[in-house]
Amino acid sequence: MKAQERKKLEDKLLAKLNSKLAEKDTVIAAISGGADSIFLLHFLKQTKAKIVVTHLNHQLRKAADSDEKFVKELVEKINDCYSGRHREILFVSKKIDLKSLSKKHKRGIEEMGRIERYKLFNKLAKKHQAKYILTAHHADDNLETIILNFARGASLEGLAGMQEVENQLFRPLLEISKKTILSYLKDKKIPYKEDLSNKDTQYSRNFVRHEILPRLKQLNPSIEKTVASNTENLRETNKMLIAKAQSWIKNNAVSKNKIPLKNFHQKTEILKKYIIRELYKNIVGDSKNIENIHIQEVLT
Repeated sequence: MKAQERKKLEDKLLAKLNSKLAEKDTVIAAISGGADSIFLLHFLKQTKAKIVVTHLNHQLRKAADSDEKFVKELVEKINDCYSGRHREILFVSKKIDLKSLSKKHKRGIEEMGRIERYKLFNKLAKKHQAKYILTAHHADDNLETIILNFARGASLEGLAGMQEVENQLFRPLLEISKKTILSYLKDKKIPYKEDLSNKDTQYSRNFVRHEILPRLKQLNPSIEKTVASNTENLRETNKMLIAKAQSWIKNNAVSKNKIPLKNFHQKTEILKKYIIRELYKNIVGDSKNIENIHIQEVLT
């Protein structure tokens, strides 16, 4: 990475962080010790916000304890040596037996891990009255998510990928590629831990990362930027359809899970799908477990 490119990256990312975070703000920073989260922490420590570095030890690998120790010692080093900060960074870690939890709740390792991570993040956010929970999801992560959602038959919302700010979640790296992150860390000689399980293609995300994305990049080396641009249009369309579905539900006084079928069947197919999805959300609380195939079954 050229010095000019590096400076542009630094200025843009710091400006983004400083526009969202003030001295009075507390943030929960999800730091695994991997390249992405270490890159995030490198910039986050330069803000004036109060930082609570959070690490969840899944105990899946022999190196898990070493990763936890690496992050803890890094926080201690920043507190000892980084003169630019006006307050100490807090470090919070937790150990869980993810394999046992996954078996107990009959969920996949990836899904269970995500549930446990956000359970911890949300608990700490409430305790510290945090403004944001920061994660190090980047452009490649977003593209992987979109491809996985597409393969699973997701809605427009799923195909639109992640949002930079979503409720209390703040993902400041979404416009930055993995290649850029690794190049920056190498140039600045910033150490990080490498999780070898990320290369295990038995996990669906890793399969997309190592088997599918490289081939897509042969067709379009800048596919992350192309997809990000297109998904913004999908996101706006999705918002419009949600608003229309919610308006229909409100105007038709839908209650006790009943709908006026005559009026309902007069609507377009896409709007009927959104009405069903919004009704499901009203009952369950979210729409993460409902896919297009389920909605189609309701309509047929």
